[in-house]
Amino acid sequence: MQEPLRPRRSGSFLLAMGEQISQDNDMKHVLALLAPIVSLISSANAADAWLTDFTEAQAQAARQNTPIVLDFTGSDWCGWCITMRRQVLDTPAFYDYARNKFVLMEVDLPRNTSKMSQELLRQNRELSSRYNVSTYPTVLVISAEGQILGGFTGGRTELAAVTQVLDLAAVNAELLRQAATEQGTQKAKTLHTFYFNLPVTIRKNMSRLRRDIIALDPQNTTGIHTEQQELDTVQHIITQAATLSDDALINLITESLNKVSGSNKTELLQLLTDRINDRIFSTRAKADSLADIEAMRQDNLLLIHYCVPQEHRKQATSRVNAEFANPQQLLELLRQERADYQKYKK
Repeated sequence: MQEPLRPRRSGSFLLAMGEQISQDNDMKHVLALLAPIVSLISSANAADAWLTDFTEAQAQAARQNTPIVLDFTGSDWCGWCITMRRQVLDTPAFYDYARNKFVLMEVDLPRNTSKMSQELLRQNRELSSRYNVSTYPTVLVISAEGQILGGFTGGRTELAAVTQVLDLAAVNAELLRQAATEQGTQKAKTLHTFYFNLPVTIRKNMSRLRRDIIALDPQNTTGIHTEQQELDTVQHIITQAATLSDDALINLITESLNKVSGSNKTELLQLLTDRINDRIFSTRAKADSLADIEAMRQDNLLLIHYCVPQEHRKQATSRVNAEFANPQQLLELLRQERADYQKYKK
């Protein structure tokens, strides 16, 4: 079992170097000689700090009372994974930051599995499934018991961009420990703070945690009931989207926007943007009347009204009206484009 993170010692080599240094008695020469050696030792520590056995990582995290950082990576195919490891996760700076705060574990899913044991491959696939990881790289922070504390998806090349997320996850670890000593509304408030510290993409999957907070907070002092209602509204619309016509879905979304807030509203606006854009392109592809041109103009204005920040709406509206100022000319242009395309196909 791997020991807790600590700098490696290379005593005999450094001692021999020290004897040569004492003979030279030249401090500048000493520093020049030692600097690359220390750097190499630190880099080796950083890379070697990553465990691969989940049971071992959990045991070490329990002994040290620290969270686990899981790096879900594709070491031989994922460019951002490789870049983030080289520029951040395998650097001495990250090692110095993480060694007393976290247990580090790599969850590698390479394309070439010939160098991996079947046991390790099964473990990593199971972890990816358990934590619903489908995008790489994904970095998750979990407790020794497996509770998600935070994380992020996508490559990051700056140390601060990584440590900021890990620091917040460490705060969440403390909040979980605090909640374990509390009851009732106070526990609900602590868990609610924990909940909103999680990234949005993780938070949406925390249905059990929301139910726990709701049960502890029947008076909705935390606002968790409202959050659940908003999520239910969004999920209902998403479920219905495939079966509804453009008009019906757009009307349903616009009527629901005042019932949701924050990331839930953003999700609805994205769905609205996608459906209106699809309708615009569909109309453009078959436009054969001035009514079609007007429908395209109205859809563009609808997009502006709901999806463009208010300070930019006037300018965007003027631009659309200018583009549609001569609808007959625009109609003829679209007809000509279709005719040219048909000739090209032949």
